[in-house]
Amino acid sequence: MAILISQITVFIIGATVALLAAWGVFAPAKLMTWVSTVMDKDWGIYVAVIVRLILGVALIIAAPASPFPVVFQVFGAIAIIAAVALLLIGRGLVGRLIAWFSEQVSVATIRVWLLFGIAFGGFLIYGVL
Repeated sequence: MAILISQITVFIIGATVALLAAWGVFAPAKLMTWVSTVMDKDWGIYVAVIVRLILGVALIIAAPASPFPVVFQVFGAIAIIAAVALLLIGRGLVGRLIAWFSEQVSVATIRVWLLFGIAFGGFLIYGVL
């Protein structure tokens, strides 16, 4: 039962990542504005941390049933480490990093990164089907 719940969780997060990244490919400025707005909220960083923790644990639990168990375990560990790093970095620095990224990185580069986001979301979905 835990594996099934984890697979559903990975599927939902994977679909969300892929859809948000696809939206960003077509409207990168709107996506960056949305991310900045969410991360400016007091609760924004906590949502980011919780989603990463949930994804990390779900990937580790779902790994044995995946065609890519080692990759799922590694991505799960990375997600958990990223959640802890976000907490340690803090909202202020995360906000400054987002602002720097949106100002210094070209739209074409952002779109390429978002294509990787679509691929990552698709990989997560494929890995639990």
